[in-house]
Amino acid sequence: MKSEEQLSSIEQSSMRQAHTKDDREVFWLAVDSRPIPPLLAAQGVTAPLSIEIPESPIAYLVPVAAERLGNAVRELRRSLGEHAYLVIATEKLSGGWIERAIALGADDVVDPTSAESIAICLARTRRALERGRATYQQRGHLALERDYLQACIDNLPAPIFFKNAEGIYVGCNVAFATFIGRTPDGVVGRSVFEVAPEALASRYQEADDELLMRGGIQVYESEVRHSDGASRHVVFHKAAMQGGDGCARGIAGAILDITERKMLEARLIEAAERDPLTNAYNRRKFFELADQIMRRAAGEGQRLAVAVADVDQFKLINDRLGHAEGDNALRLIASVLEDTIGEGNVIARAGGEEFYALFPDASIDDAERIADRMRVEVERSCRQAALSAVAGTVSIGLAGFDPLEETLDEALKRADNALYLAKNSGRNRICVAA
Repeated sequence: MKSEEQLSSIEQSSMRQAHTKDDREVFWLAVDSRPIPPLLAAQGVTAPLSIEIPESPIAYLVPVAAERLGNAVRELRRSLGEHAYLVIATEKLSGGWIERAIALGADDVVDPTSAESIAICLARTRRALERGRATYQQRGHLALERDYLQACIDNLPAPIFFKNAEGIYVGCNVAFATFIGRTPDGVVGRSVFEVAPEALASRYQEADDELLMRGGIQVYESEVRHSDGASRHVVFHKAAMQGGDGCARGIAGAILDITERKMLEARLIEAAERDPLTNAYNRRKFFELADQIMRRAAGEGQRLAVAVADVDQFKLINDRLGHAEGDNALRLIASVLEDTIGEGNVIARAGGEEFYALFPDASIDDAERIADRMRVEVERSCRQAALSAVAGTVSIGLAGFDPLEETLDEALKRADNALYLAKNSGRNRICVAA
């Protein structure tokens, strides 16, 4: 072994140039208090004041006997963590053992008795530490940027989420986690099937798969199970994220809760379809439904029946009991007609005290039986409501027709003529048009 006095001038010059302030991050770590080899000490390698798991890159040169190499390297790596640059210091280790040490988790191997080995190892170590510090700083900047971005989206009221190409959530804001009743940690790392009911999750996944396949953006309405257990109507706004190679990397999405808007739309639709006094379908809705039913009946060769019902002597209720009681009577009669007309048939308030009814795919005899049941129930209900002393019955005109041969208006006119015949024949009865 060469002593320091015996080293060539070139070797000494090389070692002096390598000895820089970065050596403060290269330490000798001997658990048995073995002194620092002179050649390492000459390079400024010192023992650490304390041993802690490093958070930034630090190199440790650790003396390990060859026979303890396997257990020692694994234990050192577990103890020092992944940030430590671990160099095994062992004399004259063979190439095979050097490969084994590195395979077990060491970053390098040095012979502490060889000036050449030390010079080469410390050069590699310093270079590795430079790269490690640069990576560490870059990660720090990325962490700050990520924290800043997270703080930004956490202050946005709209639920926001991010998924990778495998459909796993990689991020979300507080609003999203709160919306579905989880913490952010309870979302990240999970798939949609772990945070949503299966039926809804399948729908979301199908939409995600389609978006990842074609790219671009995606906007659609759906339901979401809210944290309170109720279903909420939402609009999903999603965009496919692509890498530099053009391949899909994942999805960014935001949710707009439109539940209140949907409820308002439903109320507006109902207001447009319903009579405000009786809550029965209004005249416009009746003709809209009748048009659909007639087109279907014409295509299937079905006959229809239409009826016009009118409250008998309704003016007497208003004159004797007042208009408020007249309104109550209309509400009662409309409710009875709707309850008794049967599923699939349509009843609507045509105006005043008059109602229209339509019976799809019904013979005139079937329609007459249903209409008579309606008449009987109106009389019974009005009797119970103490209206029969004044009024409280209906007269009904009924007409069957073929939608291929006659319009609805023509059929209604025949039913209306039959109604007047029922009125003139004593009221509270049904007349069928010829």
